[in-house]
Amino acid sequence: MRQVFLDKGLTSVKEVCEPALNDNSVLVSVHYSFVSSGSELTTISASGKNFISDVPQKIKSVMESISLGGSFRTKSVIKNKLADELSVIGYSCSGCVIAVGKKVKKFRPGDYVACAGAGFANHADIVCVPENLVVRVALQENLRAASLTTLGTIALHGIRRARVELGEVVAVVGLGLIGQLTVQLAKLSGCKVIGIDIDDARTALAKEMGADVVYNALTDDVEKDISFLTHRYGVDCTVITAASLGEIVIQQAVEITRKKGRVVVVGDVDLKFDRNPFYQKEIDFLVSFSYGPGRYDKEYEQGNKDYPYAFVRWTENRNMQAFVNLIEAGSLNLEHIVSDEISVDRVCDAYELLKNKKRLGLILSFLPKDDNQFLPARTNETLDLADFKFVPAIKDKNIRLGVIGAGGSEKIDLLSIMSKVGNLKIDAIVDTDVARSLNTCKFFGAKKCFIQEDALFEEDNVDAVLIASEHKFHCDQAIKALSKGKAVYLEKPMVTDFEQFDRLTAFLAKNPGVSFCVGYSRSFAPFIQKIKKAVEGRRTPLIASYRVNSGLTNEECWAQAEKGAGKIIGEACHFIDLFCFLTDSEPVAVSVESLKPSGDDLFPTDNYSAQISFADGSICTLIFTSLGHKSMGEERLELFFDSKSIVMEDYKSLQGFGLPRFFNEIAKEPDKGHEELVKRFFKGLKASRFVSPIGVHRLNKVAKLTLVIDSLACRGGGSKEFNL
Repeated sequence: MRQVFLDKGLTSVKEVCEPALNDNSVLVSVHYSFVSSGSELTTISASGKNFISDVPQKIKSVMESISLGGSFRTKSVIKNKLADELSVIGYSCSGCVIAVGKKVKKFRPGDYVACAGAGFANHADIVCVPENLVVRVALQENLRAASLTTLGTIALHGIRRARVELGEVVAVVGLGLIGQLTVQLAKLSGCKVIGIDIDDARTALAKEMGADVVYNALTDDVEKDISFLTHRYGVDCTVITAASLGEIVIQQAVEITRKKGRVVVVGDVDLKFDRNPFYQKEIDFLVSFSYGPGRYDKEYEQGNKDYPYAFVRWTENRNMQAFVNLIEAGSLNLEHIVSDEISVDRVCDAYELLKNKKRLGLILSFLPKDDNQFLPARTNETLDLADFKFVPAIKDKNIRLGVIGAGGSEKIDLLSIMSKVGNLKIDAIVDTDVARSLNTCKFFGAKKCFIQEDALFEEDNVDAVLIASEHKFHCDQAIKALSKGKAVYLEKPMVTDFEQFDRLTAFLAKNPGVSFCVGYSRSFAPFIQKIKKAVEGRRTPLIASYRVNSGLTNEECWAQAEKGAGKIIGEACHFIDLFCFLTDSEPVAVSVESLKPSGDDLFPTDNYSAQISFADGSICTLIFTSLGHKSMGEERLELFFDSKSIVMEDYKSLQGFGLPRFFNEIAKEPDKGHEELVKRFFKGLKASRFVSPIGVHRLNKVAKLTLVIDSLACRGGGSKEFNL
């Protein structure tokens, strides 16, 4: 399919795979996509700027990165940032539904719809959009106008924030696209409307759109004229839809607004202004939040969890539908806004038209197209072991690597390490974000780019797979890849719930020859290898304490988005594996205490203490907290045995007490074992018989321990005997 991308200030159309459908979204065959002269041209201009801007802040970030992760990781991140990255553009489109997710209730294939949302409603032949960012359009002939629903919804929410009343005087400052729509919506609300801009063509258009009076801010004495017009009271409300530096515009808005009036900012305005005029007039200053309640709420937008109608009357979805209803009722004058249409194949011409001529926006047309040429994408479904027949991995040639999941700096680090392994070639990238997939291919020289992993498995494209996708997909993707004869390096964790644990352990038991490893790297770190040698001959059980100072988690972070995605599942598994490695013994009991805060801003899986008792008498404690200061350091290990002690700080310093002096060490670079584990795994694939760097028994033990600790922490604590 065709999709528009932005690359260093230039637009281009590329042929890419269709997007993958998920449970909460709909697939839409796009007919029209709207291009705004304001926001999109700003985005294009910004994309042309070099990464090395705001130098002091960049230097600070680089120094912090070196301090925390070392120079290798920092080099990878900087190299990735400096690469010529593609990005998707577009956020307002309309078309026809061609497939719906399993949990979608409001739409069916064949429905005409309008779609919103950057990253979803892209300029593309097919888009995958969450249900709450889609509204129905009754008639096909309204699709052209409905393509600007996103922008209309922004204007509509600005009017709602302004709380305008019948008979009030409203000034609209900035008569671009959203300003022109705001003029019409204020007029429909029964207000007297004043339009203000610095462009005569736009003020003339606003007059045609229904403004009662218009002024040119450069040539008219706006404050004086409005004072006389309103009998020296001032306007009841000023809506700022201009994009500007802000100080002059806001101060003028205060001057023309009456005492106890309202100023609402809808445009991209730098909020610098003098407080005194606001204080003297006791003016309410409001900022309009994009489309309305629900915007940027991941649970609402992507989880399809609606707000109660009685308590939140106008969510972003209900605002979108209200704007479409106005279009269908013929209440809006959109003739001058949706008159310009250009084929997506001439997208470069479209942006040049916006730059060189005074258009508010134009429509990209994706028509004509064959409605049957795009097939519905397959969803991620639970797999049945009976569906597969195991095929041994290929070992007699250079290893071709496929990667599932390419987002985040940690994954770039891992791929950078793998790119240095001899006889290994990163051949294909799979990611649901098509731009990220293309960029990662370009960065690492991969030949193929996919959006769905099935394309990677069905064809003989790769010998080994790095699975670095969302944690909840790890189990299914690992089973599928192994069953297709691929070697699998699975980024931790191994599983996210007990059902997955049972399925994956059963598969591994049934197929003992598979080439499989999970990325528990800490035990391969040079400091840990040194510690292991020191404790191997101990006569007493081991007392170990590992403290992790992880930092606060934002409420909307992936780690708290759903069950099975918390920090115990995603991060603590590393340290649980380390305890199993150091003790070389079987766990027999687990005890957990999690923090019990008075509010709900601290998560139990972020703040807890877990104690594991082992069969040899060793006791290992993991203290995990989000409450510490980052300057303290992230990880600290303390060990006690045979009248000896060891302290390891952040893989930077190692100190032994009661041990020879040569044991102590300061590292130039923190090394957490990733590179060593990767080398051993891929070296093992070339051997006559594959031996995993981490045995299956230990992998199973760590996975179950992690799940038990997570379940105990989520219910506030408790203890449990352990057996595998």
